[in-house]
Amino acid sequence: MRALADRLSVTPMSIYRHVENRDALVVPVADEIGGLVRPGVDPEAAWHHNARAWAIAERDVLRRFPGLAAWLMANGPAGEQAYRTFDLLAEQVLRGGFDHEEAARICAGIMSWVFSRVGIEDAQRERRKSTGVARAHQFLAGLATLGTGDHPSAVLLGPRFFTMDMDTLFTSGLDALLAGYAASDMPRDDRQLSS
Repeated sequence: MRALADRLSVTPMSIYRHVENRDALVVPVADEIGGLVRPGVDPEAAWHHNARAWAIAERDVLRRFPGLAAWLMANGPAGEQAYRTFDLLAEQVLRGGFDHEEAARICAGIMSWVFSRVGIEDAQRERRKSTGVARAHQFLAGLATLGTGDHPSAVLLGPRFFTMDMDTLFTSGLDALLAGYAASDMPRDDRQLSS
């Protein structure tokens, strides 16, 4: 509240005249931020293409406000815009022909991926700001000291894994998640036969 008061050139007490506490301020602000999520939905596209557009739009907005993803994970949805953004995703998933239970699980999986990845990305940015060194660099330095017989798969993949940019990591994980859900949208009898 003090930082906000400083930016507004008022005293913290003037803010408390309008809101009870920090959460009373954060909830409407978080809800307004949710209004910025505007995925480009194509009515002709398959459900998973529009769900992907939703996930990318949600991530883009959350990344503009560091800490918001973690706050929302800890405190839950913030209001009317949360209903709207959830409805946008749910509508696309239901278009895939899933029953309500499957659709709810798919929405939860997509939302969990988006919010948790953004939370991780926020934490990584903060760690870099405070220490100047990412833990990945320390891990890679340790890998470089290993002989080829010590943990050969880690030595082989480590440099690629730990230097992958956040966008690539996010979209490759999202695409794998959506491909798994899309593959499961066959009729129940066929699904049981293929497992």
